[in-house]
Amino acid sequence: MVERPEESAAEAARVAVFAVSDTGRVRKNNEDAFAVFNLDTGENGLDPAVLNHVVGPQGTLLLLADGMGGQASGEVASSMCAATVSRRLYNNLHIVPHTSDVNFGLLLREAVEYANQLIFQKGQEEPAFRGMGCTLTMAVIRGRSLFVAQVGDSRAYLCRNGAMVQLTHDQTYQQYLAEMGIETPPGRGGGSNRNILLRAVGSRETLEGIEVNCTSLRRGDRILLCCDGLYNMVRIPDDATAVVNGGESLAAKCQALVDRANEAGGADNITVVLAEVDGPGLPPAEPSAEVETVAY
Repeated sequence: MVERPEESAAEAARVAVFAVSDTGRVRKNNEDAFAVFNLDTGENGLDPAVLNHVVGPQGTLLLLADGMGGQASGEVASSMCAATVSRRLYNNLHIVPHTSDVNFGLLLREAVEYANQLIFQKGQEEPAFRGMGCTLTMAVIRGRSLFVAQVGDSRAYLCRNGAMVQLTHDQTYQQYLAEMGIETPPGRGGGSNRNILLRAVGSRETLEGIEVNCTSLRRGDRILLCCDGLYNMVRIPDDATAVVNGGESLAAKCQALVDRANEAGGADNITVVLAEVDGPGLPPAEPSAEVETVAY
């Protein structure tokens, strides 16, 4: 069990974060959405107060949603998901402010399920939006813990000691075939089944398979959220680790990753959310500290 001790502001963790979303070189619309949300104050977006702040008792949420459905409906689904999940979790935490790790995992699931209901309902009520949905990957920095929730194939990574560890599990048909030992065509295209999602937020009335896990954080850890528009164009970790570990600003790192994806073809929308954690509230960096996760 990952513990989350209560700490004073002077002893708490700090987070610096930035995000960039780009249409890419092929698509006409950007169907990605992201959120950076202070779950204590309700502040959100890329305002200075959010981009670098002390993590309060309720935590800081980072979220990425990749829309699907064509025309404008993908944009609607992803933007609804980002706004709804953030606000729902914030409201619930302020109704029940003191929660165990297990109960916090349940609140994450409830917020995603609530967004699924709203998106699905809108699709049923308005024919132009029927069938829309989105992926969802979110990471919540909460005390010494990082909670990750996922639906679909957008990814979360934790970078520590120069190595990047994937914290999520692609919920795609291609990944299913790989786990069954069935080979898929090589190359970036990966065959016609590469991008078939097994689960998405809003595409069905009932959402199953929300994956939630938790890991402990250390000073200097970096958190990367990205959509398939990045990792299908830029090899991770091979071509991304040096960028994430570099000495540039977070804004420059995010833009560098987006630029690399566009230089490789920019076949899809590209969204990157990158955060760094530090502060006396976290254990010091330790070369032998491995990234271990607990499923909820």
